[in-house]
Amino acid sequence: MTINKNRNLQITILLILGSLVAAHSCFWLLPGVFEPWNYQAVDRLFSFRSSSEQLVPAYDDTIVHVDLTNSTIQRLNNFYLNRSHYAQVARNLAAMNVSEQLYDFIFAARSNDKEDGELIEATKKAGNVYYGLAFELLKQEEKQRTSPGNTKDIDYLDMTKWHVTVKGDSKALYIGSNPLITFSALASVSKGLGYLSLEFDRDGVFRRMPLLVCYKDAFYPSFSFRAICDYLGVPPEKIVVRPGKTITLKDAKRPGKAAAHDIIIPIDRWGNMVINFVGPWERMKHYNFADVLRASDDRDEMEMWEEELNGKIVVVSQVSTGSSDVGPVPTDTQFPLSGLHANVMHTILTESFLREISYREMLFIELLLLLIILVLSLRLSSVPFSLGTIAAAGSYIGLASVFFFYGQVILHLVRPLLVATFALISILAYRYINEEKQKEVLRRTFEAYFPPLIVKKIMANPKMIASGGYKKELTVLFSDIKNFTGYSSTMTPDHIQELLNEYFEAMTDIVFKYQGTVDKFIGDGLMVFFGDPDPQPDHALRCVRAAVEMQKKVREIKVTWEKRGDMPIQIRIGINTGTVVVGNMGSARRLSYTVLGAAVNMAQRLESNAPVEGIMVSQRTHDLVKDHIPTRPLGQIQVKGFEEFIDVYEVPVEEDS
Repeated sequence: MTINKNRNLQITILLILGSLVAAHSCFWLLPGVFEPWNYQAVDRLFSFRSSSEQLVPAYDDTIVHVDLTNSTIQRLNNFYLNRSHYAQVARNLAAMNVSEQLYDFIFAARSNDKEDGELIEATKKAGNVYYGLAFELLKQEEKQRTSPGNTKDIDYLDMTKWHVTVKGDSKALYIGSNPLITFSALASVSKGLGYLSLEFDRDGVFRRMPLLVCYKDAFYPSFSFRAICDYLGVPPEKIVVRPGKTITLKDAKRPGKAAAHDIIIPIDRWGNMVINFVGPWERMKHYNFADVLRASDDRDEMEMWEEELNGKIVVVSQVSTGSSDVGPVPTDTQFPLSGLHANVMHTILTESFLREISYREMLFIELLLLLIILVLSLRLSSVPFSLGTIAAAGSYIGLASVFFFYGQVILHLVRPLLVATFALISILAYRYINEEKQKEVLRRTFEAYFPPLIVKKIMANPKMIASGGYKKELTVLFSDIKNFTGYSSTMTPDHIQELLNEYFEAMTDIVFKYQGTVDKFIGDGLMVFFGDPDPQPDHALRCVRAAVEMQKKVREIKVTWEKRGDMPIQIRIGINTGTVVVGNMGSARRLSYTVLGAAVNMAQRLESNAPVEGIMVSQRTHDLVKDHIPTRPLGQIQVKGFEEFIDVYEVPVEEDS
């Protein structure tokens, strides 16, 4: 029993560890399939949070949008806005005393001198305008492709690249290649350029942004990162990068706030920050480009706008129908990508960073989940174990949700569930296979004692042979070979075994034919009973008929054995019907389905007093079979262990004609 328990424990542990390896292998071998599942599961948390008034993140309206929408085009009656329009908006926003203006555009080439001149002049005068550039983002292992580019553009990038402090290996960070920048005359008067380039996850959804990329021997910031660092008064020399861990903005100070402090931004190995989306596109404040453009026509309106936008960080972008600058994010399938830059700045400004739990931390959690499953598997049967495992997996999802909503921590969702699923399936499969093996062993054991029909009934309903004993009237048969001990002393052990196997097999077949139960083999003796575990109202008649056939069969065997020089086999049979105790009896290590009681002892005594090649039955057995089988009285005998004389009868065995 202890050996089986230890073996089951060892196999269960191996199955659980195998489930862990299998789940991780799925992500290692098929990342394009399983990683998007996890991303999308986490997206559901973003969506749920955005739809809940209690859970939705607080919005800091320091960051706002000025949008060029369909209504802008209709109100201005001009689909193609020229650079004079943008110049006027830049002048107006400067007059409204905004902190920063971020134009989500790349003015890559000159248009005409007049319009370009207006935009350059407005940008220079405002002193807080940022424009975009584009890089081809490459990983270190990818072959870097370069194009000559414009010399002035290259010179500008070389002059404005950032030299930050790096502590660690920066080889995994993206490389900025093949730049496309806002034309140099405009770029040189702007507050700065930042790259607009984005990287989406495997499923095409934008969830994170690289804040810095390697450029030549230094770094270049993203559009939003450059602007927010300037807003917080953090120059490049106060930025510390720990690749795969954090970017620290030292002595960051928000305008109008008292004390400076370090802002620590968690990043992955490629320098990506997970964007903590404040909600869908409509969650932030939005103003119409046309309203800002025309605000300067009315002095009172300008004063109102100044009161509204004073100190704000303004993101200007085109979001009209047909704009290609849209994509899926966790909170929206068609999200203007300028909103990513706004959300990046908002995340840094509010320090509401999302931290993705590390691989080691996640592995510890998965092992803890598997430990719970192991305990459940050792203590519960299959159905409660399955429900317990499902409950444990559900509890993990609840815990992961709490961590996300209240702790700003992103736990892996799919892999632990995959681990739990594999563990559940493998353990249930093992149990099923093990139980089937045990049933097969049990079935074979039963087949040695019960007829096939009874075995099927027992396997379908094990309660038929319940472990407890109970009283019941049965008919018990004992048989014994005459003088077998004397004959066996002249035979080899193998020959004895061969003869007994032949004899017992023939006798067992007859017992099973009449649906009897083989209780035990006692040397050369045989004990069987009728009437249990399958109820048989005619158990006495079945037993006597089986005894008659057994005697006839033994006489056939005798002829065969004598011809080949073996012993002349003869048997005695004693039969008694009475109340016995029947059931599984024995110790916890070894149980035997048997019958006990005085009626059993009586059957054994009748066998020892029966005539050779004869069948002796008791009075009760005689009363039950006399109308069906002829008997003849043998008078009264006194048997060992019983004080009173008893009436006995013989069942004649007629030779077949």
